[in-house]
Amino acid sequence: MRIFVNEFCGHPFQMELSRNLARRGHTVYHVYFADNTSTPKGQTQRRADDPESLTIEGLHIARKFSKHSIFTRRQADIEYGQAAAAAAENFRPDVIISANMPLDAQAILQNTAHRLNARFVFWLQDVYSVAAKFVLRKKARLLAWAGGLYFERLEKKLLRSSDAIVCIAPGFAEFIQRWGISGANVHVIENWAPLDEVRPQPKANAWAREHGVDEKFCFMYSGTLGMKHRPEILLALAKFLERRGGAALVVIAGGAGFDWLRKNADEVSPDVLKLLPFQPYERLSEVMASADTLLTLLDSEAGAFAVPSKTLAYLCAGRSLIIGAPRTNEAAQVVLRADAGIVVSPDDSAEIIHAAERLLIEPGLCARFGANARAYAERAFAIDAIASRFLAIFGCPVEHGESSAPHFSEPVPAVQSTRD
Repeated sequence: MRIFVNEFCGHPFQMELSRNLARRGHTVYHVYFADNTSTPKGQTQRRADDPESLTIEGLHIARKFSKHSIFTRRQADIEYGQAAAAAAENFRPDVIISANMPLDAQAILQNTAHRLNARFVFWLQDVYSVAAKFVLRKKARLLAWAGGLYFERLEKKLLRSSDAIVCIAPGFAEFIQRWGISGANVHVIENWAPLDEVRPQPKANAWAREHGVDEKFCFMYSGTLGMKHRPEILLALAKFLERRGGAALVVIAGGAGFDWLRKNADEVSPDVLKLLPFQPYERLSEVMASADTLLTLLDSEAGAFAVPSKTLAYLCAGRSLIIGAPRTNEAAQVVLRADAGIVVSPDDSAEIIHAAERLLIEPGLCARFGANARAYAERAFAIDAIASRFLAIFGCPVEHGESSAPHFSEPVPAVQSTRD
């Protein structure tokens, strides 16, 4: 089978899926947006063990990409959609699966799939129209209403026109069910992280020594840091750690929230608050092993439509977690199921600080959470089983003894999601 994988961000776990599919004998062409530098990328270069049937390509556009520009972002999205569609046209796939794609670009790629008579699988990583309303409301209320209405209509149309929909959480499937979108073509496959690419390592490693955290308790935030990730809470935590002594906060990030934190970092000693750009992917295990506790933060409103993939990589690293997000958020639910950390409100810095202090004074609890985190990842993130579920959705026979992705047909719960 010829499989075209489009993943706008370049996330590691989606590249792991492409590699696994190619090793099974399928011809896989994986593309991502190389000009989007606001998110960390996975192993985008060919590896020595990659089969010849795998191609990974970062696509570029002529226009300068600015993620948060109202005026230029849509045109950039359309240009990327045209670039992805041209790549698919040349490849002539049997199936196209597309994730994290802006809706205007998704429409272009879906039209190309239909023209090529290829199955189109919408990999629903975010309810994009709800996320757009959240972002636009912070800029202009009227724009949020008009833009939200446009994107909601477009998203509904694209979902209904897809041959299959892969939702990353039951809550997403429940949400689109209220749009009248349900049936045997709606599946739930939760996100994961590559077990072989993020492995537990000793804290006293070269990266920790290079950055002066090998002999002190280290809290770490690693990944995209937008304003929805509450950077002001990280600043409050850093100020607490400076008063208390004996610990540091390392923030490895990019995005609007990271820019805000950098502007305000002079309020805290650089020995306590260490701000770093995204690190080389090949050092990710080493980086995360340098932490004692890994942090996820998500605004309570944004938490209704986002599932931070950084949390899943944290689980692989085998470290304790603090997650500031609504308890109904899928990432928070994973941490609770795994018994891998503490879930607190994202709207109260005092709760984050209290959780941090508890882990500082209870090393045994830290160790237990870390062990539980890796154990959960090893149970849930086995790529062979996950890839088999995708192949079943693509129309390939499921190998004996492997399960396909479940169809979503549960009734909508009486308590409605906060996404409305």
